[in-house]
Amino acid sequence: MVRGTQAQPSHSISDIVRRTAGSLDAAMNRLLFNSVFRIAGLTALGFLFLVSTPQRCEAQQDAVRIAAVINEDVITLFDVQSRIQLFLITSGLKDTIEIRQRLLPQVMNALIEEKLKIQEARREEIETTEAEVLSAVQIIEQNNGMPPGAFFNMLAEQGIDSGTFYSQVEADVVWLRVVREILARDVTVSEDEVNAVIDRLRANQGKPEYLLGEIFLPIGLGSRESDVFGLAQQLGERAREGTPFPALAQQFSQSPTAAVGGDLGWIQGSELEPELERAVVRMKVGETSDPIRTVSGYTILALRDQRATAEASPLMAAVTLSQIYLPTVGRTALSADRLNQLTNAIQNQIFSCSQMNDWAEEVGGPGSGPVDLIRVGGLPEAVRNTVMNLPVGRVSAPVDIAGARLFVMVCERQEDSGLPSQNQVYSRLESEKLDTVSRQRLRDLRRQALIDVRL
Repeated sequence: MVRGTQAQPSHSISDIVRRTAGSLDAAMNRLLFNSVFRIAGLTALGFLFLVSTPQRCEAQQDAVRIAAVINEDVITLFDVQSRIQLFLITSGLKDTIEIRQRLLPQVMNALIEEKLKIQEARREEIETTEAEVLSAVQIIEQNNGMPPGAFFNMLAEQGIDSGTFYSQVEADVVWLRVVREILARDVTVSEDEVNAVIDRLRANQGKPEYLLGEIFLPIGLGSRESDVFGLAQQLGERAREGTPFPALAQQFSQSPTAAVGGDLGWIQGSELEPELERAVVRMKVGETSDPIRTVSGYTILALRDQRATAEASPLMAAVTLSQIYLPTVGRTALSADRLNQLTNAIQNQIFSCSQMNDWAEEVGGPGSGPVDLIRVGGLPEAVRNTVMNLPVGRVSAPVDIAGARLFVMVCERQEDSGLPSQNQVYSRLESEKLDTVSRQRLRDLRRQALIDVRL
């Protein structure tokens, strides 16, 4: 958890607004890009419903037995069992009574929040369609390299009710609409706030910062610390054994970052709680920490990368270019003598971008001519390596690429300062405020709701 924040239960994918400002479609794409599930090895788990008649009867009874009442809506025992199964399958955890007991509080919290989200959307007269939900599911399938419909088929093969996954996605899709269409009205970002962030980044420029993922498990009322610690240990072990950290975070973490696979983004040690800061400075890139006890629970950290704060990158420099392609294959291919002749002339007779553009029009093949402002990092690798240190106004050495010989000249270069633009900072602050407002509304809904848990 970031220093100064309070852990809030959240299993919602829709908290993606923490990182994304823009259209609903853009937020949904980012939301589902981080929906990574453990697919491999499911058969080995042997996790199937028993199919004997008594068990089928018992399942039918569970479908109507009430586990909790949330205002006017009901969560059945079957809902709880199905969601626990989904958690087990997507995390790769062993199916034991002990694990199920540890998962129960997490599952109940997720199901309760989903009901509250759908109820609030209903009150605001915001609806989502089946097509929107299935589109979201299809994006999840694409991110896992699965054809359309494969995820629901996989759940059916494992004996898991597909409705539990559908309901989770539906709640997150409709809540995202509530956040963007209703809660965003109360969010404003001032110019002073933007400038303060840039000033702070400038003051800390060059200091180390860390690209972190987190899984946070709170120790709440009614939960035993030993159970929480045990679950945290098992999740850490699963991550070190190869289970994708984002999948574990999304299913188990109780931090809002669960929405984005536990992604904390780039963060300085001073922004973390003291216990987490002491742990992260000792970690190496690629490591997953042991459970770290903080004031409100246990945290597992994954250090994905490390760098200096706001460090300028040559890949982020923006350039305008002029280029000449000399074709070497096809019907327009130049003879070897003509190719060598033009190569010598281009390197010795061109000294400005205006000259380069004229030659491009006269002798260059398709694609020759000026190139508008582009980030160096966005260029093809061969061109990027050439442009990286090429002085303005100098023709590059010949670059042999597929089908052509290429010459490049940098016409203008805007070096990277390492600092984000005002628009980037504005979007980040707006997203953070949307996240705060979203979590506050969920807290209020939970406090005002009539919740009767009967387990």
